[in-house]
Amino acid sequence: MRLTHLELSGFKSFAKSTVLEFPSAVTAIVGPNGSGKSNIKESIQWVLGEQSVKSLRGKKGEDLIWNGSTEVPRMGRASVTLRFDNSDGRIPLEFQEISLSRKIFRDGLNEYYINDSQVRLKDIVELMARVGLGESKHNIIGQGEVDRMLLSSARERREMLEEALGLRVYQIKKNESLRKLDQTQTNMAQVQSLVRELTPHLKFLRTQAQKMQQREAVEKELAIFQTIYLERERKEIEQHKSRLNIDMAPLVEKRAKIQGEMKRMNAEIAESERVLAAVMVKTEEEKKLLEFEQKRRELERELGRLEGRLETERQKLTQPKIRVVDLRYIKTEIQEFLAEMRGLLEGEESVEDAREHMMVLVEDLESLLNKIDRGTTEETREESEWQMVRSLEQSIKSLQEEMAAASAGFAHLETARIEQRERYRDLQQRIKQLDTMLRALREEERDLSLTLQRYSFEEERVRAREQAYMYEAQGFTLLSLEEIAEYLHEYRSIPNEELKRKIDRMRVKLEEIGGIDTQTFKEYQEMEQRYVFLTKELDDLAQASASLKELIKELDKHVKEDFGAGFAKIKEEFHNFFRIIFGGGRATLELMHVHERGKESEEDEIDTEAGEKLQTDIGVDISVDLPRKRIRGLAMLSGGERALTSIALLFAITAVNPPPFLILDETDAALDEANSQRYSAIIGELAKKTQLLLITHNRETMKSASILYGVTMGQDGVSKLLSLKLDQAEVYTNR
Repeated sequence: MRLTHLELSGFKSFAKSTVLEFPSAVTAIVGPNGSGKSNIKESIQWVLGEQSVKSLRGKKGEDLIWNGSTEVPRMGRASVTLRFDNSDGRIPLEFQEISLSRKIFRDGLNEYYINDSQVRLKDIVELMARVGLGESKHNIIGQGEVDRMLLSSARERREMLEEALGLRVYQIKKNESLRKLDQTQTNMAQVQSLVRELTPHLKFLRTQAQKMQQREAVEKELAIFQTIYLERERKEIEQHKSRLNIDMAPLVEKRAKIQGEMKRMNAEIAESERVLAAVMVKTEEEKKLLEFEQKRRELERELGRLEGRLETERQKLTQPKIRVVDLRYIKTEIQEFLAEMRGLLEGEESVEDAREHMMVLVEDLESLLNKIDRGTTEETREESEWQMVRSLEQSIKSLQEEMAAASAGFAHLETARIEQRERYRDLQQRIKQLDTMLRALREEERDLSLTLQRYSFEEERVRAREQAYMYEAQGFTLLSLEEIAEYLHEYRSIPNEELKRKIDRMRVKLEEIGGIDTQTFKEYQEMEQRYVFLTKELDDLAQASASLKELIKELDKHVKEDFGAGFAKIKEEFHNFFRIIFGGGRATLELMHVHERGKESEEDEIDTEAGEKLQTDIGVDISVDLPRKRIRGLAMLSGGERALTSIALLFAITAVNPPPFLILDETDAALDEANSQRYSAIIGELAKKTQLLLITHNRETMKSASILYGVTMGQDGVSKLLSLKLDQAEVYTNR
């Protein structure tokens, strides 16, 4: 099997149809950065079934189609075709030449073809797995992915090695067998469900066939019991209804009488409340009473004020009036004395009268002298000062008369008011008495209603019983009373409830027997045949399940044995290539147990029984020992050392089980000149076992190729190819 042609049309930067031929074992693709060299590798990866657009340096499928430039319009689809020479028959198809094609349209639709016949993606994947080209793409190493195997997990490394050893096809067969096993078990569950579903029905039909002879006797006995039961039921219902009517009549009459009395009391209460409301309304007398009350209070306040003022004035007048004897007072008194003396001298009184008058004047003069000595004197109150007291006394007397008149009017109105209050209290008392009597009547009426309600419930039960009786009479098979006369005495001791239970049991028994006719037995035979068929099919499915489990076990065993042998060879070749590249040192591969969650353990056991979920799996660990360095772990390697180690492992895998072709995209970028020469020498050895497609900038690598393809890109942004023979390539690379 050999890759002969690669055709690109509209894929990424290859807008125009481009064909690459691979007549030699080693082909190199060179060109400046950004010219589209890696697009060739990605086109091969894509046509082999790659589904991750991200791994093809895109975000969506439309990014794989030429999007146009200022000079070249965009295209509506992209297509890539690989052609293989299958003269050795490695591809399991009866064709000397086989082509794989893939097309993508701008609406996201993908189409797959084998020899121009449209197929499914699954067909492409399975076909490539048979020749050792699986999903891990171990034979296609992209730019910057040279250490992908080193950075992968232990389990991923194991899967890559399995695929490289051509064991992917067994894994596909195993997965297919597991799918078939799952489908078989599903079918078994369905058949078992059908068998479980049929078994009770088949048993029921068998029972029905056995009970066909019993039906006539059961139906006759049931008809007798039904007739007796319904006759008794009819009589009991009539007696019950009659008894209820007798018991309820006096209660209904009494309740009607109580309701009439309650109606009368309610009317009386309403009338009393109406009168009470009228009594509570304010009248003109009440207004006058309020006016009298207000006037009396005003008179009392005025009387109190005048009495207080009178008392004050009286106290003031009863106290002596003291006056200071000053020159003015003395002058006034002397003037009055002189005036009286002149009057006495000028008067015509007798000597005796004049003498007495003189004696008075002398006494007045002595009194004046005494007052002068004391400095004060008491004066007599004048008549004008007592005039205020007399005025107050007259006012008080008038107020007392008005207050007496107001009190008399108030007393009269108060008497009428007291009589009104008495009437109000009498009405309230009557209303309370009526309420008490009404509550008692309501309590009695409620008790009667509850009693009548219980009777109503009983009447409803009788009515329901009567309806049930009528319904049962329609559904029962009845005989005439003459036909059951001889049985009435025989079953007299059996209560009606017991008869009903017997009838129910018999009806259930008849339902179990069912309405069996001539078709029942035929249905039973058909069901029996189907049951036998399903049982046989279940046995066949069980055998198929056992065969699939055995096949899965054999596939696991085959994968384990082949993987063990291939792993030992790869381990040896890895060590050899490592020593060649690094000039010494040691590199080895080890199998290890890896937990499902990714934890590693050496003590876990692997359960390989089909159908059981594996809790652990086998992984591959890599350990290296560089010459002249104490470096053992992969994490401590430099970028160049990691690239060289990855190249050694890749070449070891290729040497043990060469893939149909190997694509290396600038895997030599991190190599110095000496390592590049070793790399080129190893390329020459690998070319004897497999076809190599190299994308490189390294001169030493170019020297190992027989054909050079140069990729260029003009102003239009379209990638173009130039091809050179080896001798021409050497001329250009030495410039």
